[in-house]
Amino acid sequence: MLSTLKATWGRNRRVIGNFFSLSVVQFANYMAPLITLPYLFRVLGPANYGLVELARVITVYFLMLTDYSFSLSATREVSVRRDDPQRISEIFSAVLVLRFLLVILSAVMLAAAVLALPKLRADWPVYFLSFGHVIGMWLFPVWLFQGLERMRHIATLNVVAKTFVIAGIFVFIRGADDYLYVPLLQSSGAVFVGLAGLVMAIRGLGVRFHRPPLGALKREFLDGWHLFISKMATTMYTTSNTLILGLFTDYTFVGYYAAGDKIVRAVQGLQLPLSQAIFPHIGRLASQSRQAALAYAGRIAGIVSVVTLGMSAGLFLGAPYITRVVQGGPSQEGTAVIRILSLLPFLIGLSNILGIQIMVNFGLQKALTRVLVAAGALNILVALLLVVPLKHVGVATAAVATEAFVTVALFVAVRRSGLYGNRQGRAARYQC
Repeated sequence: MLSTLKATWGRNRRVIGNFFSLSVVQFANYMAPLITLPYLFRVLGPANYGLVELARVITVYFLMLTDYSFSLSATREVSVRRDDPQRISEIFSAVLVLRFLLVILSAVMLAAAVLALPKLRADWPVYFLSFGHVIGMWLFPVWLFQGLERMRHIATLNVVAKTFVIAGIFVFIRGADDYLYVPLLQSSGAVFVGLAGLVMAIRGLGVRFHRPPLGALKREFLDGWHLFISKMATTMYTTSNTLILGLFTDYTFVGYYAAGDKIVRAVQGLQLPLSQAIFPHIGRLASQSRQAALAYAGRIAGIVSVVTLGMSAGLFLGAPYITRVVQGGPSQEGTAVIRILSLLPFLIGLSNILGIQIMVNFGLQKALTRVLVAAGALNILVALLLVVPLKHVGVATAAVATEAFVTVALFVAVRRSGLYGNRQGRAARYQC
């Protein structure tokens, strides 16, 4: 009995430790843009700020492509194989090579898009400077640290880099014409973190790079295929709205929408450390006991529901005050965006538990992919219908409608999967 309690405390302590480390990382990732948002919005103006944000959103597509699904599939595999150093090095080498090939593909795709679209070609430097972020994230094996549940040093590194980027923005950006310094500074910070993280992985975690066999490359690629399609589909309905707004309207509307979306996503992102911390834990539980994994996920779902509902209510009620602080005065455009998007923390919190924590860890990637692909198509359709008549309000409405669809569809998919239909499932639900 005592040994069981000690083992349970040991697992929980690792989860709690990783939660706090990931909280620091997430806090830095979201607080850095929030700290600089009011300054950049006022100094650059809505139009130039919108241009910089459009470049950032386009970069997100390539970040998703180069990440593939390794942040989930490789994290899960590393967490299961953590006691096999040779296998860990094989996974590390294969993922690094595959991501490099995807970086090359991304660079070619970006160049083709910039050359093909006159609206992008006119401001080509901002898009290529933003691409440096993709190179930095290729180098950064965050999935390895997550799988081994060793996130403490990464948190420190990330905070240091973000601090220098913030300082650089306030020092070098003095007027609207300095907008190119924004992607330059952000990309430089990402490359620094990537290089430092790679060195720490090799020296501190004992992994070794060697030319991976073709079989290892194929295994890692195929293992993450369904998750990749799911993540790209998610990107289609979480970032495409800014792109659609930028292509069909003025950059000013992009600025208002991007500012509101960034605030809401920052609040919503506060729950991401918990998601990242418990994902490998639930995966390990699922490999040992489906009942225990479902019970644990159910308890987390209850906590997440209460917390995220409070987040959504706070955003809705505080929208006018938030807008006044960020944009330097009252703004109906900014307030409307935040109030519409305020439902996202609650909806995404529930869909994350259903989709990532349960469906991915229980091998339901195909069902998850179908839901997310349908959601991506739905979002683009609704956004295209509403962008011209309603502009920023239209794409914000499309975002909320899509997230509501995802949450309901994932709930139905989990219920139909049979996870809760047998005796173990009923016992797990009872324990929740």
